[in-house]
Amino acid sequence: MIGEIEASLQQNPNITQELKENFLELINLFHEKFKGVPLENLNNRLKTLTIENLNRYTSNEVSKYDPMTNTLKINEERLKSDVDAKHILMYELLSILTAKDNYTGFNFNHQFEALNIGYTEILTNYLVGNETEEFVHADEIIATNLISISIGNDILLHAYFNNDYMTLTKSLIEAGIEL
Repeated sequence: MIGEIEASLQQNPNITQELKENFLELINLFHEKFKGVPLENLNNRLKTLTIENLNRYTSNEVSKYDPMTNTLKINEERLKSDVDAKHILMYELLSILTAKDNYTGFNFNHQFEALNIGYTEILTNYLVGNETEEFVHADEIIATNLISISIGNDILLHAYFNNDYMTLTKSLIEAGIEL
């Protein structure tokens, strides 16, 4: 599957060669740690992924992935200066990998937005760490860790990579966590 992903990346004229190489390095790293996670969705999305520049005057964000349009917006100026680019790109790659319709991971209808952000950060930190002094989404990570203790990381992992918000909802209710 990694060979297919590399071919998909190479065929996409919307992505620079440098970004293709960075993505491939991160995909290989992800695949080493999560061999059981299917990569078909990622492969399909990489074929048509578009990249747009975020302007520092219109957005404070470094990056943002839109699953509806399959567009990754990047503030290249900030990406090259004051953040851990590897961390940011892995975070966005996880969003692309788990994208379905108009949401990523288990964040259906923004019901689990903070939990999804926290879990994506936890996975990103596990995979590539974070070299900046700024700890991104600290509150979401803390809350996600507490929820993981209550319902189990296996449930979060399954729900995240399978867009299974229903299993997550059921597990939260069973654990007595109010929604």
